[in-house]
Amino acid sequence: MGASGRLLTGEALRPRFVDIPQAVGSWDWDIPNDRIYCDDIVASLYGIDSASASQSGYSLDMFVSGHHPSDRDWMNDAIRGAMQGTGTLVAEYRTQPEEGVEKWALVRARYYHDAEGRPMRARGIIVDITNSKLDGQAPSIARDLPDVHPLDRAAELCISAREVIATARKPFLLRLVDMVLLELGRELGKLAH
Repeated sequence: MGASGRLLTGEALRPRFVDIPQAVGSWDWDIPNDRIYCDDIVASLYGIDSASASQSGYSLDMFVSGHHPSDRDWMNDAIRGAMQGTGTLVAEYRTQPEEGVEKWALVRARYYHDAEGRPMRARGIIVDITNSKLDGQAPSIARDLPDVHPLDRAAELCISAREVIATARKPFLLRLVDMVLLELGRELGKLAH
């Protein structure tokens, strides 16, 4: 026994991940049907109902309306440009989940096209970077990114793992995957600058 006179149990030794589940979320967009499905973290960044967001989804217009008014036009252009162009989007922008509330987000998205080049699906992660944007930096977008970076592939696999683990109702494993997604989001964000 240590100086405190108590034995540390496995529970006491387990690492604590305080804010990780609130920091990173994932989404999936069925482009032909204009339905974006997302988890509760993304829903909270946009101020939308999380049950509807995960089950029936929302339109792109609904999500764009959740962007900060000063970021709506350029983010809409960035989304459309990535969808028609390189297929990759990395941007830092603001959301407004409710009147008077401003959140910062980092998105990394990958767009998938059919054999004729029509956009069919997009998947991505969004990292809540509100606490790290207190420095007053302006929103930004990355351009001329390589089509697929190895970390993009890792993020795709983690998003898939997160979806499966969420259905298995394993909160500790979900926190671990969220932690990996957060770190991947940070690394992918560095590629944007």
